[in-house]
Amino acid sequence: MTLDVTRLPGDRLLISSDIHVGDEYQGHDRETWEAALDLARDFDVFLIDGDLADPRAPDPELRELLRDLRELSSEVPTYFVPGNHDTVDLVKSLRDAGVHVLSRRYDNRRGRGCPPGHSGPSLGGPHLLRFGDAWMLVLHGHEPCSELGLNPQKPVNPVARKSPMPKRDQILDNYTCREYEMPDRLEEIARSTHADVVITGHTHCRYLGSLEGKLIVNVGTTSCPAICATCRDPLNVGNVCILKASGGTLRAKLFNLREARVVGRERVRIGRR
Repeated sequence: MTLDVTRLPGDRLLISSDIHVGDEYQGHDRETWEAALDLARDFDVFLIDGDLADPRAPDPELRELLRDLRELSSEVPTYFVPGNHDTVDLVKSLRDAGVHVLSRRYDNRRGRGCPPGHSGPSLGGPHLLRFGDAWMLVLHGHEPCSELGLNPQKPVNPVARKSPMPKRDQILDNYTCREYEMPDRLEEIARSTHADVVITGHTHCRYLGSLEGKLIVNVGTTSCPAICATCRDPLNVGNVCILKASGGTLRAKLFNLREARVVGRERVRIGRR
């Protein structure tokens, strides 16, 4: 698979994912989202890794979201990779607001295995980004397994096994949990690429680690209160990842906006694999 390369400016990146504006079922924490936007102004670039807004989000909430991102993108370059909740109309509006949208479309996947009202896995990644001297593979996690040459996951955790939801052809099954399948699957994704960094979302389970010199990042969710149904860990909610590149080293911190503290650290050397 050949991917276009997007170069990100600067050497300080803030990563968020799973915002879920207007999501009546899972919820959206406006205060935490505003804290993320305020923090983003201190960085060279801001990345949103999918599920920014629900397809059924009320118009006033969408207008507020677009206004916020229009203001932010005029100050800080803002990049967005769509998730399974994000619609084609939202993508168009974000582009009009000055957001850099990184999007591929899977026409044969629209709505497959998703609840009514969801846009389905029709837009997304993976995308290859250049950040300093590092190569980054970014995807939300709902994309077809064939995009990375992987097989669908087999559910292990008890919630996934009992779920009536269909098991989907997606890179990260959103019923995975960091206490069960997620670490192994993220390592499998890392092994499928030569990139220095792998960034995912979708599962609402935070993860920050490394494998064979590759950095692996999943913030959990930045502002969606719906925590993982398996591990029930409240620290999966309210996170962003601070990524800094300096002298051939990548330093990453998971920062919890609700508790105003670091909940994970990792460091890797670029090109030392």
